[in-house]
Amino acid sequence: MSENIEKHNQRLPIWVLNPAEEKEARQNLKKYAYAQCVEYVEAMVECSKIHGLKLFPACNAPRDAMRKCILSYQKDSNLDLQRDLIVERKIERLEDIVKKRKSEALEQKR
Repeated sequence: MSENIEKHNQRLPIWVLNPAEEKEARQNLKKYAYAQCVEYVEAMVECSKIHGLKLFPACNAPRDAMRKCILSYQKDSNLDLQRDLIVERKIERLEDIVKKRKSEALEQKR
């Protein structure tokens, strides 16, 4: 039982994302998917401008094309890529902190 408590108090690995970072990864994925499908999104916007409140029956084809394109990019593999980018950023930040501490330690020795 004490082993479980000791393991619980250890620091989490760098690759574990906190909830805010997970949310950021999902938002980045959404932006990425919309950026890749910009022509379909614009077609849907134009259709909705033309048809106004009657857009639902009139714009089914552009909506379906937009949805298909966006869903093709919102896969787990793409989400993993976004998570990897956040982990790389965290690693770079930590490396900068280590370099800064080392340089401060060298200055204090002088």
